[in-house]
Amino acid sequence: MRSALAFLVITLAVFAARANAADQTPPQVTVIGDSVLTAVQWNADPLALLEQGLNVQLQIGICRRLTGVSCPFDDGRVPTLVDVAASLGPQLGKIVLVEVGYNDDHDTFAQSVEQSIDALLAAGVQRIIWSNLHGFAQQWIDMNAVLAAAARRHPELTVIDWNDFASNHWSWFQGDAIHLTYEGAMEMATFFRRAIDRFLAPVVIEPTPLPVAHVGRKYAAHFTATGGVGGPYQWRIERGSLPRGLSLRPGGTIDGVPRRSGRINVVVSASDSTGLVGARPVTLKIASVD
Repeated sequence: MRSALAFLVITLAVFAARANAADQTPPQVTVIGDSVLTAVQWNADPLALLEQGLNVQLQIGICRRLTGVSCPFDDGRVPTLVDVAASLGPQLGKIVLVEVGYNDDHDTFAQSVEQSIDALLAAGVQRIIWSNLHGFAQQWIDMNAVLAAAARRHPELTVIDWNDFASNHWSWFQGDAIHLTYEGAMEMATFFRRAIDRFLAPVVIEPTPLPVAHVGRKYAAHFTATGGVGGPYQWRIERGSLPRGLSLRPGGTIDGVPRRSGRINVVVSASDSTGLVGARPVTLKIASVD
């Protein structure tokens, strides 16, 4: 029994190492921002902090708006967030971080936020992380309230409170209290990376013991997992095999009618939509029927 348990522990460690190996594609995150984020994009250290270990696609544009037409800069206008979502579509990936809003009109901001969320979800985005706005004027307070209300309506949206995090840190900002100094760029990169990492936490399979199965009787048991960007997870057997009559469904359910008694040791894994994987050794006891 000890040797079998040791084998399973070693197997799980090897599998975890493989999941983190260099040949694995790092999780993709798209960052859509305006001129505030140029302080991160144009400085090596905050950019490296934001990108480390991730496949980060930066869509940063000066004077970007959410919808309509962006304000002019250098005789041009960058695409709006809705334009970016429409042009990139599935290339955006499953997780998008948004830092846009300072150039949008206060009176139409709520409508623009809804249109932006709809555009991102239509492109296949599963998690939207949206940084609220830093400022002291009533317009920023109102617009941050709009974002908070949108998060209550849309479970796919999480608003991160940059305004509170940066409160009273005057050295992080230039004179407009919006654009960043180098120190502020480092702090924003740190803040954003922590937010991203919360949704890229390792996938963990809950250590719930499987109920005992009985030969010749219908059996069903369901695995659950947490972490990553959330379900639905895809499940599979990574090591070992279930006995004849039982199978693991992609949705995480073992079901069927076992034909022989015994004690089965396998390693199961769950992967989220970004490719993050978690694994756990499990034991299934199949009892004979007297």
